[in-house]
Amino acid sequence: MLRSALLVIGPLLASTTASLATANCQTQGPPFRVEQSDRATYRSTMNADGCRYVYARFQQAVVMKQPENGTLSQIGEFSFLYKPKPGFKGQDSYVIYICAINYRGSGCSRLTYEAIVQ
Repeated sequence: MLRSALLVIGPLLASTTASLATANCQTQGPPFRVEQSDRATYRSTMNADGCRYVYARFQQAVVMKQPENGTLSQIGEFSFLYKPKPGFKGQDSYVIYICAINYRGSGCSRLTYEAIVQ
C-alpha cells in the first residue's frame, strides 16, 4: 500500500487512508486497528523537506521516540512533522503513540516509522 506523507487515520479507525497531497514523501505500511492495541511499522521515503503526519479522531497522540537524525515536532493536536537534519541522507526512525475509542472498543497503538531520506 502506497501512502503519501499526509497520513490520516480513518474515522472508524479500521485502517489508514491517505491523501496524495505531497509527492515528495511516500509512506508504506499495513492498516491497523487501534482497539486491538496494534503495533505497526511504516516506511517513509522522503527528500530533505521531511514528512507530515496527521491523525484524526483520537483521544491522544504523542511522540514516544524522537529520531536521532532529525526532529519530530507536534504541530497540532494530532499532527506531526518529521524534518531531517540539514544535509542528512540515510535512515532514521521514530515512534508515535496513539489512543482512541471507537464502536469496536478502545486501545492504543504504537506506530513506528522507518524514514529513508534521499
